Amino acid sequence: MNRTALIGALLVAGSGAAWCQDRPEEPQPLACVSHAETRALFFEKKLVPPFKVMHAAAVLSQAEAIDIQLCRFHAALVYDVTLLSRDGRVVHRLFAAATGGPLGDPPGGRDQP
Repeated sequence: MNRTALIGALLVAGSGAAWCQDRPEEPQPLACVSHAETRALFFEKKLVPPFKVMHAAAVLSQAEAIDIQLCRFHAALVYDVTLLSRDGRVVHRLFAAATGGPLGDPPGGRDQP
């Protein structure tokens, strides 16, 4: 193998390894807990009441809160609030279970048209 081909092969191999290392991690899915575990965690961790979070989500999103689930996301407890927007779309928003503060959209874009 000539020198130019060897250098080219090394560059391609090196850039492939770098590309694999620089790729962002896949979004972590929400791992929602059962109703029984939700009750236990609510009292154990002194979480914000779900109805308070649903009301805050409805006001912030100008939508109707229709469901809430307690989930684990990156070792934190979050509420996944399902809302029905005024244009008829179902949207999801995340809130910190410990503080009740908004966190943003769930990973993977769970909004539905």
